[in-house]
Amino acid sequence: MKRYRLSVCKGSTCKAGGADDVYATARTELGAQGLVPRCELYRGGCYGFCHMGPNVVVREDTGRRRDPLSPEDYQLMGWDGEVYYSEMTPEKMRRVVSEHIAKDAPIVELFGQPDTPAPDDG
Repeated sequence: MKRYRLSVCKGSTCKAGGADDVYATARTELGAQGLVPRCELYRGGCYGFCHMGPNVVVREDTGRRRDPLSPEDYQLMGWDGEVYYSEMTPEKMRRVVSEHIAKDAPIVELFGQPDTPAPDDG
């Protein structure tokens, strides 16, 4: 079974949008479903997508050594197994825990899309 690291943004805009409730729901659901041994839960820094928050990043634990100064706590790294979820709510977090974490099934319709330049019309 896969292991995960789940980070909920603690930036001020995400907190104002309900990130504390999203984090609390994750903690409760991981415990209730017996998934704490498979998923480390953290408060990540600001990922820079404030207008899309609360933001959550789930990464597969690949055994890579964690650097305490690594930018992974405040930016998307583009690693295999990295999933970014935006506009999270406690209800969406329940799904992430019960489907993505418990069943190794990322929820595609909840994936956030970091801003990309609009295509040229001309």
